[in-house]
Amino acid sequence: MNDAARMNKLMFMTIAGIIVVCAIIAELMPHRRTVLHGIVLGASVSCLNVFYMAHKVKGIAKSASGESKARASLGFGWRIATSILAVVLALEFPHYFNEIAVCASLATGYFVLPIMGFILLQIEERKHTDGKG
Repeated sequence: MNDAARMNKLMFMTIAGIIVVCAIIAELMPHRRTVLHGIVLGASVSCLNVFYMAHKVKGIAKSASGESKARASLGFGWRIATSILAVVLALEFPHYFNEIAVCASLATGYFVLPIMGFILLQIEERKHTDGKG
């Protein structure tokens, strides 16, 4: 498994963990349910956007290397549209989603990604150091 696939898998597992924890806490604390549902919605959209951007970056790499003649873009329009849709859902259904929580958690994937990269780098360095010693 290459590094990108490991990052995707780890990203999915991290966001799924956040979603599960928020769902459990939402059941235990019903007075905060809208905030936690907003976090779940925002984190889900954020994860989707990170996966889509990773897919588009792979396409740009193929296009740059000459493997593909397809037009390369980062898909910013699609990612912003999904984020706007999440915010509109929160505004349309305020009794289910807190709009501030949705907006705040839309950046979850982009904050988790560098942290995971740093952790994976430290793990790789530790493996190489232990193998040489």
